[in-house]
Amino acid sequence: MNKIFIGIILVSLAYGLLTGRYVEMATSILSLPEEALSLVCTLVFSATFWSGIMTIMYDSGLIHQIAIALDPLLKRIMPNLKDQEAKNYIAMNISANIFELGFAATPAGLKAMKRLKEISTEKDSRVASDEMVTFLVLNTAGVTILPTTVMAIRQKYGAVNPADFLLLAFVGTLLSCIGGLLLDKLFRSFSKRKTK
Repeated sequence: MNKIFIGIILVSLAYGLLTGRYVEMATSILSLPEEALSLVCTLVFSATFWSGIMTIMYDSGLIHQIAIALDPLLKRIMPNLKDQEAKNYIAMNISANIFELGFAATPAGLKAMKRLKEISTEKDSRVASDEMVTFLVLNTAGVTILPTTVMAIRQKYGAVNPADFLLLAFVGTLLSCIGGLLLDKLFRSFSKRKTK
């Protein structure tokens, strides 16, 4: 991947030199650090704010309530999962993904995966359990109701209404999550037939 990016940079520089756009190249190269710093500040401040909200939600017991609310859903998609600690971590991960807080979802996701590995009944430690695979699908194709990072970027770049895409984002992530779970179930049924 690094080679591809280096190639793109070299081709862009060569094109700029060959077409005589020295001033535009210099202006753009010199403005990049300022834009990057501004974007990073926007994202860091957004991440800090929402991480604080997640901590408050966890400390107040709201995450536990979300875990209870998600329990019927988790029972349907992970019927063999009985461990409450794993369910709490999964609920925290799903809650963070609902607000598109990948930086807050990752620690909870890692803890959930570690706990699922600890309680796994797989004989081979290198093989992921059904619950681990299903959780991976939930994590990567999770439903997003409030994509805070995208909204922060859109606001930073002057969108008139940074939240005008919320319905499309929700529908898109909902369909991808449903599709991922259906494929997970389909492949699981194929693998069970193969082992019989």
